[in-house]
Amino acid sequence: MALVDDGDNANTLSMLVATDNHLGYLERDPIRGQDSFLAFTEIMQIARDRKVDMVLLGGDLFHDNKPSRKCLHQALTILRSTCLGPDPVSLEYLSDPHVDFASNTQVNYEDPNLNISLPVFTIHGNHDDPSGDGNLSAVDMLAACGLVNYFGRQPEVEKVRVSPVLLRKGETRLALYGLGNIRDERLHRTMARGNLSMCQPTEDEGRWFNLMVLHQNRVAHGPKNHIPEHFLSEFLDFVIWGHEHQCLVDPQYNHQRAFYVSQPGSSVATALSQGEATPKHVAVLKINRRNFKLEKVRLKNVRPFVIDDVVLATVPTLSPQSTEDEIVDFLKNKVERMLVIAQQQYHEQSDGALGPQPKPLVRLRVEYSGGFESFHPQRFGLLFADRVANPRDIIYFFRKQRSSAASTQASVPSNPVVAPVDALHVESLIGEFLDDSSMRMLVDLELAEAVRLFVAKGDTDAIVQSLKSTISDTQRRVLTSGSVGSEEQLEERIGETRVARRRHAVESGHGVSETRGEAVVPAVVAGKRATTTNNDRNAIKAFERIAATSTPATEPEDDRGSEESDKEDDFRPSSPPSKKKRPRQPIVTSDSEDEFVTTASGVKITRPSRNARTTLALASSASVKSTSGDEIEDSEECSLPSSIVSPPPAKRGRTGGRGAAPSKRAARGRGRGRGTVSTQRTVSSLASQMPAITINDDDDDDGGGESRGFGGFSLRKRK
Repeated sequence: MALVDDGDNANTLSMLVATDNHLGYLERDPIRGQDSFLAFTEIMQIARDRKVDMVLLGGDLFHDNKPSRKCLHQALTILRSTCLGPDPVSLEYLSDPHVDFASNTQVNYEDPNLNISLPVFTIHGNHDDPSGDGNLSAVDMLAACGLVNYFGRQPEVEKVRVSPVLLRKGETRLALYGLGNIRDERLHRTMARGNLSMCQPTEDEGRWFNLMVLHQNRVAHGPKNHIPEHFLSEFLDFVIWGHEHQCLVDPQYNHQRAFYVSQPGSSVATALSQGEATPKHVAVLKINRRNFKLEKVRLKNVRPFVIDDVVLATVPTLSPQSTEDEIVDFLKNKVERMLVIAQQQYHEQSDGALGPQPKPLVRLRVEYSGGFESFHPQRFGLLFADRVANPRDIIYFFRKQRSSAASTQASVPSNPVVAPVDALHVESLIGEFLDDSSMRMLVDLELAEAVRLFVAKGDTDAIVQSLKSTISDTQRRVLTSGSVGSEEQLEERIGETRVARRRHAVESGHGVSETRGEAVVPAVVAGKRATTTNNDRNAIKAFERIAATSTPATEPEDDRGSEESDKEDDFRPSSPPSKKKRPRQPIVTSDSEDEFVTTASGVKITRPSRNARTTLALASSASVKSTSGDEIEDSEECSLPSSIVSPPPAKRGRTGGRGAAPSKRAARGRGRGRGTVSTQRTVSSLASQMPAITINDDDDDDGGGESRGFGGFSLRKRK
């Protein structure tokens, strides 16, 4: 790195570099809602005061994939107030705008309809990446307004081609390479296969300063869940690395590739971690021919953040027998000292727009191993509710994991890599409900990717678009493959199409959450995936049909239809072998308004009042005895018909019925559920689910009865 002559302004290209602004983070928080906007305003004002030639942003300008109107309005206001002006731009644009920019046909400062004095070049990150209908990003809206130059978008991930934005100022030529965020597993595989190409200018070769900005994982969260620096081209001179929030803005030299790497970090803390607690900086990069100089500028409008760890077992004044008040007092004094440190840090960076004494972020990680007990962190935060910006999560309790040496050697690899906390994504739940071998046309990986876009990016049309794409592509492939003579041939063509689509999905990285060695493991394997094949499932279904039709010798034949029997067999509990099931008897209903009785298994159902639940009574041959649900043995079985004529609701104040009085437990609530209780359930199960019984009148087809409502029931009076 050679020094740049500050006096040679005509040949020195200067830019302000920042990444991960996360506009809109916690915008509804009354204390921290404006932190991201204040920091971004300061960044743009630094660029105006330093009179740089351009601003380079490294992704994640917005925190949400679909920012709110308020967030968009504030972002447009900040950019409009700092980018527009009468000052001329000294940069000469040399490349093709149709190749460089996805939203505009020309660089914004050459648009005759705009008066740009400070051009902004940006890529997208993982928070504001393109998605949804039209595959647009929130950055596209800023580009359509002419306030930013959005570059670095890739139309496909199997083969990535990065073309530079060529700029010139005097004798300095800059080749600016941009690569917007691509899922790390996909990009890692693409680069490992050599499917990423970097285009170089052919004219004046050797005189270009090659600068690249990308937004990917730099720290290894897994074998392939990051982009190693040696994957990048060796002809690069300088790399701006986005996505990592820890501020490491000082250039670091990569001896393997012979280029420098700068990691500016985020401008606002989005997590209470150690990396976010480092002071926030932006970089002013000056390039003169093939030499550069980087100056870091500390941000003032950043909320102070102090994080510390404490191990209770190492505190001399505490022991496992210490009371909670003693531990709270110790931690309270610790937080008080951290508040003093936070105030000192803020005064060192000078008072900014946050005020003379802003509420700091405080995080105290407490290890309570060794017999100590934890307490509620939010209750502790009430002690500092008016002094810190995060009173709900000041304290974080954790225990040190212990494992034997043998188990550690057996389970931990030689070079263990700690997986991120959010390693389990929502698309992994697809495997718990849909198995790959159970779908004839849909592809599980494509469906998992659509679910991820729906949940993580708020794309409400992702699943519909995925289904439409699957159907249209299957139709196209089947029609172009030749004539189909039979249904078996059609099924075979659909299966071949599905296999091809799944192979393409694996190559594209859809649904990939982790990698094991050289094998790619789809995200759906994180859930519960069945290991049975179609033949196994067909055999199981055949066995279930045979088992459903066969009956014990001691049980009389069922006079119901086979369809109804198969439907109710799924809900039929197994009974002890020594118990004989009671034979089914014809249904007898009472014309009384207060009660109705079915002699099938001797169950008497009393008409419920408004303040009492339906009660069950197990009747013997001599008399009918009223019994609560808790008093009935689980071994006794009760057969409740699916169609029972229901009585009308009782007036307020009346008891359950003439036949049996409701128990005290049953008189405490009202039925709320809806549903049909199948036959052959145990009495205790019926007693616990009686509020969910729907009583239907299948015989009353004349429609003359008046339907009355009772809680969640639908009752009809019988004539």
